[in-house]
Amino acid sequence: MYLRSLELQGFKSFPDKTRLDFTKGISAVVGPNGSGKSNIGDAMRWVMGESSSKSLRGKTMEDVIFSGTANRSKSGFAQVTITIDNTDRALAEDSDIVSVSRKIYRSGDSEYQINGKAVRRKDLDELFMDTGLGRDGYSIIGQGRIGEIVSSKASDRRQIFDEAAGISKFRSKKRETEEQLAKAEDNLSRLTDIMGELESRIGPLQKQCEKAKQFRILDEEKCKLEISLWVRRLNELTSQQKELDEKLAELRREYTEKTEYLDELDDKIEEGFAKSAECGDRANSFREDIRAIESERSQSEQRTAVLGNDIEHLEQRINQINEQIEQARSSGYFLGTQLEDKKKELENIIAAGKAKQTEITEAEASLSGAQSELDGVSNEIERMGAHISELYLKKSNAAFRLETAKNSSDSAAETLEELTAEQEERAERRKLYEGELKKLTDKADKLGAKKNELSNKISGFEKLHSSKSNKLKAAQEEFSANDNALRGIEQRLGILRDLENAMEGFAGSVKFIMKASKQGRIKGVFGSVAQLISTAPEYSTAIETALGGAMQNIAVENEDSAKRGIRLLKESRAGRATFLPLTSVKGRTLDDTPDGEDGYVALACELVDFDPKFTGLINNLLGRVAVAEDIDAASVIAKRHGYKFKIVTLDGQVVNAGGSYTGGTVNKSAGILTRKNEINELEAQSEKLSEQNGTLRQSCVKLSQEVQNLAAELEGQRSELSECESGIRENSLEQKRVGELMEQLDSGGEKLDENVARCMAQMEDAEKQADEAAAELSKLGSEIETAEKELADKKGESEDAAEKRRELADSLSELKISLAENSKDEENCRAEIDRLNEAIGAGQDSEERFEGDIGQCRKDIEDKRAEIERIAESISGSGERIAALEKKIAEESAEQVRLSNEAEKLRSEQRNKSNERETLAAELTRVTERGNSVRAEFDKLVGQLLDEHGLTRSEAAAQYNEPEDVSAANKRLAELRSKIKSLGSVNLGAIEEYAEVSERYEFFKEQIGDVNKSKAELEKLAENLTENMKSMFTENFEKIARRFSAIFTELFGGGKASLTLTDPDDVLECGIDINVQPPGKMVKNLMSMSGGETAFVAVCIYFAILTVRPSPFCLLDEIEAALDDVNVAKYAAYLHRFTDKTQFITITHRRGTMEEADVIYGVTMIDGISRLLKMPSEEADKMELD
Repeated sequence: MYLRSLELQGFKSFPDKTRLDFTKGISAVVGPNGSGKSNIGDAMRWVMGESSSKSLRGKTMEDVIFSGTANRSKSGFAQVTITIDNTDRALAEDSDIVSVSRKIYRSGDSEYQINGKAVRRKDLDELFMDTGLGRDGYSIIGQGRIGEIVSSKASDRRQIFDEAAGISKFRSKKRETEEQLAKAEDNLSRLTDIMGELESRIGPLQKQCEKAKQFRILDEEKCKLEISLWVRRLNELTSQQKELDEKLAELRREYTEKTEYLDELDDKIEEGFAKSAECGDRANSFREDIRAIESERSQSEQRTAVLGNDIEHLEQRINQINEQIEQARSSGYFLGTQLEDKKKELENIIAAGKAKQTEITEAEASLSGAQSELDGVSNEIERMGAHISELYLKKSNAAFRLETAKNSSDSAAETLEELTAEQEERAERRKLYEGELKKLTDKADKLGAKKNELSNKISGFEKLHSSKSNKLKAAQEEFSANDNALRGIEQRLGILRDLENAMEGFAGSVKFIMKASKQGRIKGVFGSVAQLISTAPEYSTAIETALGGAMQNIAVENEDSAKRGIRLLKESRAGRATFLPLTSVKGRTLDDTPDGEDGYVALACELVDFDPKFTGLINNLLGRVAVAEDIDAASVIAKRHGYKFKIVTLDGQVVNAGGSYTGGTVNKSAGILTRKNEINELEAQSEKLSEQNGTLRQSCVKLSQEVQNLAAELEGQRSELSECESGIRENSLEQKRVGELMEQLDSGGEKLDENVARCMAQMEDAEKQADEAAAELSKLGSEIETAEKELADKKGESEDAAEKRRELADSLSELKISLAENSKDEENCRAEIDRLNEAIGAGQDSEERFEGDIGQCRKDIEDKRAEIERIAESISGSGERIAALEKKIAEESAEQVRLSNEAEKLRSEQRNKSNERETLAAELTRVTERGNSVRAEFDKLVGQLLDEHGLTRSEAAAQYNEPEDVSAANKRLAELRSKIKSLGSVNLGAIEEYAEVSERYEFFKEQIGDVNKSKAELEKLAENLTENMKSMFTENFEKIARRFSAIFTELFGGGKASLTLTDPDDVLECGIDINVQPPGKMVKNLMSMSGGETAFVAVCIYFAILTVRPSPFCLLDEIEAALDDVNVAKYAAYLHRFTDKTQFITITHRRGTMEEADVIYGVTMIDGISRLLKMPSEEADKMELD
């Protein structure tokens, strides 16, 4: 086995695909420092499984991907492949050529491949184990690692010696064995816990089992007695029902005849009463006419009385008006006297008010004068204060102008000096900016063109990547959702299939018969009823409820098969079962089905699918069971049909024949049919999802590869564009900066002279302003002192004027209050005068109004008297009309009496006949109820036979034995029921459960034995592995130690060296000591040796290992760097001794090593990218390689 080639792409400084072909012997890789030659060693280490980024001289694993240069964008991935000649089958691969590849993307995703097939890193480690190759082997030795062999602790040197001794694979095997032992311990602990739990159950289950067996014996005898007594009672009920049906028919015939005769009487009675009613209606009409005439006459008489009363009232009104006229004339004089007094009082009040108003006017004039005086003083104070403030402001301004003038003069002098210096620099800076701006403009043109090119490329890649990514995401989400759903379905399906295969839910006896059928011990078994039928999911609960225990009845071909099954059950004591021979079990459906009734679904037999040959059997079980939507509908249907048949609802409630109800909660997942339906549905869903997942998986793999490739390419292009845009931004900012600087220079140059002149003028103005401001400050100080003195005097005058104004205001307020009171008195007096004037005027108006009222009253009296005369004339003709109508009323009343008497005679006869019919109806109801009671008892017994014993009436009749003594049989049945009741709660499943738990107990007991046996075998294997490793390690370590001692003496030219174990009693875990003594030296500590000596000692150890356990190929990365030229020559010459068994690739810059190489690869770096050149050693000898 040897290394044929190494291929790199995107790895560190090798962005392009680079291939190194190797021959047997020594190949050298040379080049200057920083050229990237050590990256070839890193690539070898990385492709063989190295997982430490630090060992690869990086921070993260993504650092091995080419990071780009100024002229080359970074790579999206790195890939390294080695090709190994395996014709000797040294590697465990059945192939002459073995290709190992490793690839990593910037996203962090990575993959390993062996011969193009994706593998795990563990597979890679196992491939190279005990060959010296791999990430932990000694086939790749770097410059740092060669020294570690010597400088490391004694315990840290074991790994390379374990690999050299060939025990790495055994160590791995031992670790796996120890892991298996740990699992075995866990299994043993778990099994022990299970055994403990089973042991705690066996005792109670055994007692329950014995109790259940006793129950079965008693229950079997009870069933036989119940069947016999119930069949006997059914026969009695059948005879009673026949007699009742005959009697019921006769009663119904008589009832019908009575009803028809009563209907005829009803018609006659109705006709007589109708005619009588017509006579009565006509008589009533005549009476209404009389009442109308009398009412009209009564109203006329009432109207006459009312009119007479009105005339009397009008005459009284005329007398009252005459009296009121006299009273008005006498009261006018008194009101005139009061009016004159009030007018005099008003004159006095008005005079007093005028006097007070005069006083108020005078007081207001005085107050106004005082206010004017106060306002004048206040205005003067305000003016003087404003004047003083103005003087202070002028003083402050003058001081500010003085200070400003001084500062302006100093600043102008400094500015003039700066402007002069600036003129000298300006011309020189302008020249520099013009040259810099030209360079920046040329660079911007180049970067802009490059950006446009990259943007176009990226735009295309982004659209394609986005499209592919969206497709991949959608496909992955759909696959994930489908996969999760599929796992859930398959898990549920597995459980259901296990339950179905184990016939979970079936009695042990049914399982026994089905098992015997499969074994051929019984012929003609078709299966349980539940296995022979299927139904839609929505009907499963209803059908399971309708069948009840009959679901576990076994359908067989004929009676012989049934008898054979019973014998097998008895012989095996396997329990009881009900058999349904197709030759004897027949059934029929209901004749009177509730079709079209609300809530009715169908007969139960119509809702199941089955083989037509089982029609009789299914009709027998389900033909007389109706299915309703809910309990309300079932109740209505059952009542309407007299509770003749059983009705079940879709949710499992039952209305039994005879009227009893059964219901409550139903476990919807527990039914056998429900389970069967669910399995069919889940299988269909699983098949559909599996097909979809296959297609989606292929699509995801394809899209993922496409997205990764696009992402890598896009990442490289974006990186390059980002660098280009960054350059453009920097260049633009620099251009703008230089342009702004030039603009500043240009604008500043024009203003420079103006600024100089302005500075000089500013200095002169400032000095003048300073003198003026100082004179003004002195003048303003004197003015402020005089004004403040005058202001103090004015404030005294203001206080006196304010006091005088307050006194006048108080006096004016009192006068105004008095005037308001006088105004109120005047208002009241005027109101009283107005009232007296209105009263006097009203008296004069009333006299004229009274005279008019008397005239109107006299006219009304005359009109009413004329109306009384007209009413008297109309009353005199009404008597004759009333007499004629009373004669007609007498005739109609006589005819009505005659018709009513005839109808009453018919009604009397009707009552007699109706009583006779009611008697028949009562008898009919009694007989019907008795018949219903007989049928209900009959149906109840049939239902009990089916529900409790799984037998139809015909099946029960076939087993019927006439009891010799019915009384004794009933007594014995009561005893049996009492004994069964005394047993209390019985777990019938305990028999099978006990057998199952016992079987599981024995099974787990056997399992514990197997685990203990396996554990012992694993312990023995671990012990054998340990012994083999000890023996192998000791043998090879001694060989390596001897070779090390000899090679050390040879290469060092004398001295002595040895390798020893720190603890010979623990050869597999102890450390390894290195003892050396170069010629002429005494070394107590390896750390005291020079770097060259340390490296040479490590080389000796490495050569000793290669002598004992040669590696197919080795890569040596500058391990001789610390050696002097003499020792390099020794090292290189000694290296040639191993080339017959080992192929060497050396990374070096030492001439001694190069001279011994058969092929030399030269590595150079141009613009950050490593380049490779291959040359024969003869050509290399001619070059100055040093």
